[in-house]
Formats: sequence, C-alpha cells, structure tokens
Amino acid sequence: MDSYYPIMLNISGKLCKVIGGGKVAERKVNSLLECGGEVEVISPILTRELEKYAKEGVISVKRRKYVYGDLEGSFLVFAATNDEKTNEECLRECREKDILLNIVDKPDKCNFIVPSKIQRGDLTITISTNGKSPALSKKIREELEALYSEKYIEYVNLLGEIRKRVKMEITDINKRRDIMLKIINSGIIDKYIGGKINDLKKELYDFYKKLIMD
Repeated sequence: MDSYYPIMLNISGKLCKVIGGGKVAERKVNSLLECGGEVEVISPILTRELEKYAKEGVISVKRRKYVYGDLEGSFLVFAATNDEKTNEECLRECREKDILLNIVDKPDKCNFIVPSKIQRGDLTITISTNGKSPALSKKIREELEALYSEKYIEYVNLLGEIRKRVKMEITDINKRRDIMLKIINSGIIDKYIGGKINDLKKELYDFYKKLIMD
C-alpha cells in the first residue's frame, strides 16, 4: 500500500456525495456536515436520522441505487455500501473523473482515508496507521483524549486571541515566536486542568504582559 499524504481539506460549500443510507453512511454525512460540506446521499433506504435531514433540507437525496454518472461534479465521495459491484463502479467513475473517493473498510481501493480523530474546538489531532491497524489508531486516540481534555477548546481560542495581539504589538518576528513559545511552555494549561488556577484567560494575559515588559 502506498503512503498517504497527510492533509486538511476545506470542504465548506463543496459537493460531497455519500453512497449508502445506513448507519455508516450516517456517520460520514455527519462528519461532512460538521465541516460545512454540501451533502447528497444516494440510496433507496435511509436511516431515521438521514430521513430527518432530508425532510429539513439539510441534505439532498436520490432515493435509488447509485448508477454511473451520479458522481459528476463531486468534490469527494464516500461509498458506504456492502455492494461490491457498486463500489467498483464508484471507483471507476472517480478514477476517470479525478474525484476523491473513500470506500469504507477498503483502504486499498481509496485515494483518501479518514484518520482517527480527536476534536477540541479548533484543535484537531489525527492518528493514522496508513490503514494497517484501525484498532491501534483507536487505542492511541483514546489515550490522547484523556490527555487533551475539553478544556483545550478554551485554551486554543485564547492562544488565537493572544497571537493576534502579539502580531499587532510586536514587530520583531523572532520575538513574536519566542513569546508564543514561552506562553505555550509556561505550564499554565496544566495548572488549569489540574484545578490550581480558575481563570485561564487572566493567567495567560498576565503572563503575556510580563513577557513584553521584561
């Protein structure tokens, strides 16, 4: 198997199609919607959740089996069906039209795979074994979930705020980098997670003020 090139895709407003209407397809649809994708499902049968999305106009639906040509104009496609013939036709169409394709549980027939993921607001941590051991990816993900708690959502947002302020107030690029590294390595987030401080924003900004005064 070839190695995959790690990349983060912006799918906001882009047409993404899911072949299949079961629980696996539902999970793929949810992940695409979370990232702003314009989603179309092609399947004669839908889960209750997908039916709800269709009625609300959240997704568009073709209520039939996939046929060659359905993927025209797609940015990316998930084939979430156990029908090997359908999978092969999706693969043929996507190859001919240079469309990104993931066939669920068939990494050898994909031109992209989805890594195991931890999401903490704007912090995204992904783990991949290049398709060799999803179970190991899951184990590592669970270990990292315990290490990077939900409190990192606030932390990352505050780092973003401070970075903007640093860029406005400090002209020297090297000094900017040094300040941000010192803030990140200050241990403030560990104290916050451990309950030793209550106001994360105050602690970070006080530390920043001290740095620029030194």
